[in-house]
Amino acid sequence: MQIKDCCYTLIVITALSSPSFHSQARNCIKGKPCGNGCIAKQKTCRIDGQTSTAPSSQANELVIRRTVLRLPKVYQITADEAYARKAPDSPVSTGYYKQGQRVFVYTTADGWARISNMQPEEWLELSKLQPVHPKTK
Repeated sequence: MQIKDCCYTLIVITALSSPSFHSQARNCIKGKPCGNGCIAKQKTCRIDGQTSTAPSSQANELVIRRTVLRLPKVYQITADEAYARKAPDSPVSTGYYKQGQRVFVYTTADGWARISNMQPEEWLELSKLQPVHPKTK
């Protein structure tokens, strides 16, 4: 009976003296730990006040920043026809839109709306557009 008690005591002591799994750093194969994940070795971790710096041999320090995603707004074409332009006030037409068509507007500037989030950019005159409001219940 004493051997059994000694084994239980040894197991309890071993369990209490070993570090918990949550306090150990994540094992990253190709990068380094950052928060609950891994990042590249040359990047800088800036989560929860941690700062692990990149090697000093690199002059340009790469930093991971969390940004807020801005969703585009939905607009509808109100003019009979609208020609998209390569840039605001540009004579080069990149597309044609009919009345009633809906487009995504990513940014507006000087009476123009950028309706393409990729290259080549497309711009429409803001006066030919009307915002579409979502239906409320």
